Amino acid sequence: MQTLKARRKKILWGAGIFIVAFYLLFKIVDWLYPLDTDRLSYSTVVLSSDGSIMSAFLSKDDKWRIQIRKEDIPEGLKKAFIFKEDKYFYAHPGVNIIALARAFFQDIRAGRVVSGASTITMQVARMLSPERRTFFNKFKEIFRALQLESHYSKEEILEMYFNLLPYGGNVEGIKAASLIYLHKLPIDLSHAEIATLMIVPNSPRRYRFDNNNGAIIAGRNKWLERFGKAKLFKDKEIQQAISEPLSAKRMEIPRIAPQFCIQLANKNKGAAYIQTNIDLNLQKKAQNVLTEYVQKLMLYNITNAAVLIIRNKDHAVMAYVGSSNFDDVVHQGQVDGVDAIRSPGSALKPFLYALAFDQGLATPKTILYDVPTNFSGYQPQDYDRTFRGKVTVEDALLNSLNVPAVKMLSNMDIATYINVLENGGCHSLVSQQSKLGLSLVLGGCGIKLKELTGLYVSLANGGQYAPLRYTKDQPDVKPAQIISLESSFMVSHILTEMERTDVPANMDDAEHFPKIAWKTGTSYGHHDGWCVGYNDKYTVGVWVGNFNAAESQELSGASCAVPLMTQLFSTLNYYNDFNWLKLPPHVGVRWVCSETGKLPNNWCNNLVPDYYIPEVSSTETCDHMKMVYTDAKATISYCRSCLPKAGYVEKLYPSYSPEMIAYYNLYKIPYVKIPPHNPECPRVYSDQSLSIQSPVNGMQYLLMKNESHNIMLKCNAGNDVTTIYWYVNDKYYGKTKTDETLFFSPTEGNVKVSCTDDKGRTAHVRISVKEI
Repeated sequence: MQTLKARRKKILWGAGIFIVAFYLLFKIVDWLYPLDTDRLSYSTVVLSSDGSIMSAFLSKDDKWRIQIRKEDIPEGLKKAFIFKEDKYFYAHPGVNIIALARAFFQDIRAGRVVSGASTITMQVARMLSPERRTFFNKFKEIFRALQLESHYSKEEILEMYFNLLPYGGNVEGIKAASLIYLHKLPIDLSHAEIATLMIVPNSPRRYRFDNNNGAIIAGRNKWLERFGKAKLFKDKEIQQAISEPLSAKRMEIPRIAPQFCIQLANKNKGAAYIQTNIDLNLQKKAQNVLTEYVQKLMLYNITNAAVLIIRNKDHAVMAYVGSSNFDDVVHQGQVDGVDAIRSPGSALKPFLYALAFDQGLATPKTILYDVPTNFSGYQPQDYDRTFRGKVTVEDALLNSLNVPAVKMLSNMDIATYINVLENGGCHSLVSQQSKLGLSLVLGGCGIKLKELTGLYVSLANGGQYAPLRYTKDQPDVKPAQIISLESSFMVSHILTEMERTDVPANMDDAEHFPKIAWKTGTSYGHHDGWCVGYNDKYTVGVWVGNFNAAESQELSGASCAVPLMTQLFSTLNYYNDFNWLKLPPHVGVRWVCSETGKLPNNWCNNLVPDYYIPEVSSTETCDHMKMVYTDAKATISYCRSCLPKAGYVEKLYPSYSPEMIAYYNLYKIPYVKIPPHNPECPRVYSDQSLSIQSPVNGMQYLLMKNESHNIMLKCNAGNDVTTIYWYVNDKYYGKTKTDETLFFSPTEGNVKVSCTDDKGRTAHVRISVKEI
């Protein structure tokens, strides 16, 4: 009895030592030869906001292997595969010892591997590292199966199995096969389709979809009958599945918003899924609207367009159309127009005026001068090459006038304006900063449609900017206040007006025009047309042009981009009224003089209401009229220094700026002039400026040798000036009237040009002349 107990004890100790030794040996080998599941790469799938597939890209090993996740696997699929492949999947540790022993003796008897007895775990091990079927590789497969079971749960192993099943060609995995061949998600598979996907991996060449559908049906039905006998599914379900036809045919993976999806896939290398904020229905509508619209524009040699639609409250990108046709090689359809750097034309002007409002330089009714102006050699013109004289800020912005915008920018620190644009997401300007000048506000720079649209979202959101959100997992960023709530309101209020030049001629039905604010832009040379429209809910950005930079005289933001923008806003079904634009509590309304936009004095008769920002906007009083002493016949004017004791009268005269006087004289526009000042007055005047317009101060003039050249002498003078006296290098040269010009032939070197008016005011400029 003692001997029997001792033997049992020895056996138990031996078994225990064997198990411990085996376990330790397994752990050592597991550490020395770890699993390489990292090589299992998946196709990158881009999803819309509702989870629909927009596009997919091959895995690292060039497979269509779309990851199936636990929630994608229907219970019927799991039951069917386990029944066929591994009934004891949940019971064994990765290897079915009984089945393996049976297969071992069969293989020994045959002298080759005829029965593998592979469990699902062993099949996963083999698919992870495919090798020839030999006895050695079978042992290796067993070891790898044990490794898998020690590192992963049964559900994780089953997911790997479903992701690795071969379906012919470069298609692997249940989900890829279901989408490509059966055109549906695995969760929607019928019992017949489950049985179909179950038999194909055993012989992908024999069961080729579309070519051998008959053989697939026969193999499928055989297994369905087995399911019925095993009571795996209800008899009625089995009969319906057996009679179900098979219409399997390879289909291309969806390719919606291709430029957008390619961009995301490149930024998220190795990601199995990327869920975007794209509204799939809106995306398809936007693409269709854009494609049909561009077909009409091709008559005018305009071949492409791009669109971006943003939901303002969370900055989510709802639609992204990079071109009219991705497959149009002739017109460079694969270029991403949303991400391309182009000249924005006048589309940046609203932010200039918003900054001017915030700095107290202007209000909507402030008067600006649209007159010929020379900014150190830069002479901007309006799109129609005409000048309008006095205009309000409101009119200048609505009609996209160039000279007033450049003049406004010249009155502020350009770096501050650039900072507003860069802080508003226009990061393309950073690399251009050293080259930016006054032409910036007219489009003398390059930015992207996505940058410009994101910038306009800040106007819709009360001056607050946050980066655009392309994907669901992109974190919210605290918005930055780039312009004030008050100035964004005033700019938006201006941009909702309909009496403007950028309303297309064919927009006759104003009743159905979306109730939005919008601004256009046209690049120099008619290469690009832009329009960005917004309300409180959405912002729609549009670019129209040619990717090869070809110009078209018919191309402009007003005629080409506005109609597309309004069509797109119509797809949003958002015909709300103007009540979306709410008056901020810190915006006031005051009466100002229509002649200057300044606070009225006793001589101002025409008053208009104007928005302003209390404690920020200027409180300067209007000075468009001034009281002048004249003789009884108004032929001579006096100042207090030369005012006679009797015989004079007081009379109001307009107080014109030198720019406006020069404008009136240039275009022969009649205006009321102050009578010439008393020639016997001893006083030297300094209350009105005198400035030399030509030549330009600090400029270098290059002249051809042995040729005669003349440089024009011209100045802006006050309303009370009659005669201008000119000097070259401090030597008298000649005299002119205020509306006349004079020419001189310079010598090489540094030249000083001076002028003096008949009131004693003087101006100087210095230039250099070089012969070449």
